[in-house]
Amino acid sequence: MSEKEGYHGSFCSDTKVGIQQGNINHSKETTMKRFYLTLILLCSSAVTLPAQAAMDNMQSMAHMGGTKNTTGAQAVKAQTFMGYGKINSINPTGTVNVAMGPVKALGWPKMSMNFLIRDKTMIASLRTGETVNFDFSKDTAGGYVITRISPAK
Repeated sequence: MSEKEGYHGSFCSDTKVGIQQGNINHSKETTMKRFYLTLILLCSSAVTLPAQAAMDNMQSMAHMGGTKNTTGAQAVKAQTFMGYGKINSINPTGTVNVAMGPVKALGWPKMSMNFLIRDKTMIASLRTGETVNFDFSKDTAGGYVITRISPAK
């Protein structure tokens, strides 16, 4: 009986040691997870902070020489582009669909596109099927507006 008690006692003490070691292993795993999470956060900030600093530096360079700081969207909005094409349809509410050639400045291939007409009085002089030259620019809503249109010669 003493052997069984000894064996039983040994089994119980081994179980307690195993449980205590399990807690130690669990706390080591938690510590390692925290360490790796911290390491990942530090590495990601090490990448993003210099990139942000570079962007801030580029924006401050735009102020050099008395020029205004313009973002890409503002720069495109201020530009006027030239197009050439054939009028597919005219909507009296102020839009025209044009089958146009490529616009290299915007990287556009030839396509058909709807344009708003800035001055609605220009619509009266347009005819479906007519080939036209036109100027257009980007409006504040993100669409493109024809600012000048005339028959192609």
